[in-house]
Amino acid sequence: MAGPELEAIKNAGIVGAGGAGFPTHVKLDASVDMLIINAAECEPLIDVDKQLLEHHFGKVLEGIKIASGLVKAKEVVMAVKSKNKSAIEAVEGSGGGRDGLKLFKLEDFYPAGDEQVLVYEVTGKIVPEGGIPLQVGVVVINVETLFNIANAAGGKSVTDKFVTVNGEVSKPLTLKVPVGTPVKKLIEFCGDATVDDYSVLDGGPMMGKLIDVEDHAVKKTTKSILVLPEDNVVIENRKRAISADLKRAQAVCLSCRLCTDLCPRYLLGHDLFPDDMMKRMYLGKITDEDISNYDFAYLCCDCGLCELYSCVVDLSARSLLGHIKERLAEKNIKNPHNRSGLEANLFRNFRRVPTERLKKRLEVDKYVSPAPLSEYNAGAGEVKIYLLHHVGARSVPVIEAGTSVSRGDLIADIPDGKLGARVHSSIDGIVKEIRDDSIIIGYNNE
Repeated sequence: MAGPELEAIKNAGIVGAGGAGFPTHVKLDASVDMLIINAAECEPLIDVDKQLLEHHFGKVLEGIKIASGLVKAKEVVMAVKSKNKSAIEAVEGSGGGRDGLKLFKLEDFYPAGDEQVLVYEVTGKIVPEGGIPLQVGVVVINVETLFNIANAAGGKSVTDKFVTVNGEVSKPLTLKVPVGTPVKKLIEFCGDATVDDYSVLDGGPMMGKLIDVEDHAVKKTTKSILVLPEDNVVIENRKRAISADLKRAQAVCLSCRLCTDLCPRYLLGHDLFPDDMMKRMYLGKITDEDISNYDFAYLCCDCGLCELYSCVVDLSARSLLGHIKERLAEKNIKNPHNRSGLEANLFRNFRRVPTERLKKRLEVDKYVSPAPLSEYNAGAGEVKIYLLHHVGARSVPVIEAGTSVSRGDLIADIPDGKLGARVHSSIDGIVKEIRDDSIIIGYNNE
């Protein structure tokens, strides 16, 4: 790695703001044919990228210029859903095209924002099994990540996160909040929950994770806080034990194949057949002796279509594939799948799942409403800044309890020789506690 711009990105602690959190200084240390800006925002009820394009496109464009220069991209394409007309107008009205930026307008389907799906939609190229877009000459980067890159050029670290708060709240909003803000405070700021019995997801309804609302705080990768009633189909699915999923799979599967026919990885030619796994469940539990026969689970992208949309008898292929991946990792069995030269399924374009239909299946269509961008200006008492927001090793604290810190100060660094990201204080305050997984900082004035 070389160059002041990459060093600034590393120093700022930037990670992918819309997915797993891959360290951006590593992702951009490459040369590619095309840079794709992922503005698809394919999960329902999330408005972050749309709002950033509408209100802060100038800064996003600045980040695009930096990123495209670093990767020496011959083409720069922004993939955005054609339904997001205000965002498109903001880009076109600001003269983005004059800077060599091309717009690719996506249809409204799920998961349009998946990296491998997006690469195929834009380029017609298929990323090899178990691979990354770099292998076909592409880097994919999120809108908010570009916003952070522009800030890094001005010496600003990642201290804030844009988060859409939606679902059973009085006032759905997209908020700019300090990293580490307690989720409960965000829900209160949005008028609090409108039902007594609810659960909360960090993320969208398809791929979001259940969290403890009393303890969880905003991460660099948090894009959505979704409040749903306990009897919502998404919450019921998330709370079902894996043991129950295993028993149901052994008894109920109809062998209809819909879980495979709608799988986005299968439709790109990958050797992933969720229905085949479900059929194998007829034989009983997966044993340690035959676990290697299920290594195809590594090809699953966790999109959730197989369990939240495809299955007519409410089975959970995604959960079972996740369980298998954990078992494989415990046995130190690596992903052996790396086929290239794949061909997309002939029926792929006819099997893309419309987002509007998905919302109804998930029982979240009633929550579709504007979530306007707003500055969070309520006190939080303290922030809980995690040491692992990203792909790679946990960051190492470089401060001690009792230390006074200012917003933007480095509080945890990348371990020597490891993949990781730096972490900074998001507020002016006092370090109250250093835990194994986080650093607690109290506000100076609270």
